[in-house]
Amino acid sequence: MTYKEIVREVSKETGLTQKFVNKVYRAYWKAIRQHICSLPLMEDLSDEEFLKLQPNVNIPSIGKLNVTLDRYKLVKQGYKKGIERRKNNVAHKEDKAS
Repeated sequence: MTYKEIVREVSKETGLTQKFVNKVYRAYWKAIRQHICSLPLMEDLSDEEFLKLQPNVNIPSIGKLNVTLDRYKLVKQGYKKGIERRKNNVAHKEDKAS
């Protein structure tokens, strides 16, 4: 089903307008996005600090969106390596230009 079909179906089942159903869905997903974006995942967190964050969101009928400690460490490590590569590329280009 497409998003429009889902909105139409929910609208029929609940007796609410499609416009209202659309706004409710968008507000729900916006709240989830804001929660996830508010997590300080760009900082270097200790294992204990990370586990206190509770970076999980349970979405009824869909499941749980979660970030595990192992995944956080892996992504963080990849991010740091990417920054190092960019710095090395810039330095390499500057050396060639000289």
